[in-house]
Amino acid sequence: MGIDGQTVSRSGEPRIYLLGSGIFSYYDLTLYTQHLLQECPSVFYLHDLPSLERYIAKLNPKAVNLMPIYYIDGRDRSDIYGDIAAHILRHARENPPVAFLMHGHPLVFSSISQRIILEGEKSGIPVEIVPAVSSLDRMFADLKLDIANRGIQIFHASMAIAKELALNPHVDSIFLQIGSVHDNTARRNEEASLEGIHLFQRYLLRFFPGEHELVVIESAIETGFASRLTTVRIDRLSEAVQAFNYNASAYVPALGM
Repeated sequence: MGIDGQTVSRSGEPRIYLLGSGIFSYYDLTLYTQHLLQECPSVFYLHDLPSLERYIAKLNPKAVNLMPIYYIDGRDRSDIYGDIAAHILRHARENPPVAFLMHGHPLVFSSISQRIILEGEKSGIPVEIVPAVSSLDRMFADLKLDIANRGIQIFHASMAIAKELALNPHVDSIFLQIGSVHDNTARRNEEASLEGIHLFQRYLLRFFPGEHELVVIESAIETGFASRLTTVRIDRLSEAVQAFNYNASAYVPALGM
């Protein structure tokens, strides 16, 4: 029996639920997300947080973690995402509905979700998106930042650099996935390359003076750990190489702020 007094029907719609765990362990899981994890006949998740894995096992002992199956360091991320999307779609045809849990919000910087949605539309497989706490929500809290006061620009770091996107230096900016600039392979446990950091630095120097400071953010995702904020000048970005990892983002305050 679910939280609304109903169970999820095997023959009902939708056939795929895209779920997000939020950012901090299992504490951000919504009641509706937990309900779906318990009731759906096919449950998969993509995580490597021990505390969250233990919690999911309590909710549904049959849930399967796809991380060790597909997300292998050194593989091209595009291939990984394609394999995971195909796995979810296959089970949506064979044993629906499928609950698929990812880190953060299912539509915030998730190529896997976009692939599932696109193929679902082509194949007539209904997909429901269930909102969740995103990495941006956690960063706003870590920074004590109210974006209503100053506005915000949000970019995927690699995309901004590759497309030479124009940046308004008078509005705050957030760059996501700064640890994987110039590298499309899965490397969850390694620091960013100096080449990637230098590319990011050269991009920022088009809009800001070298002495302008930014904040590298690594939000807490597991119990027993705290968020880490590292303030560094743009012209000394390589000095913060240890902060540029798989989970890191950058907050660049507007000029004059």
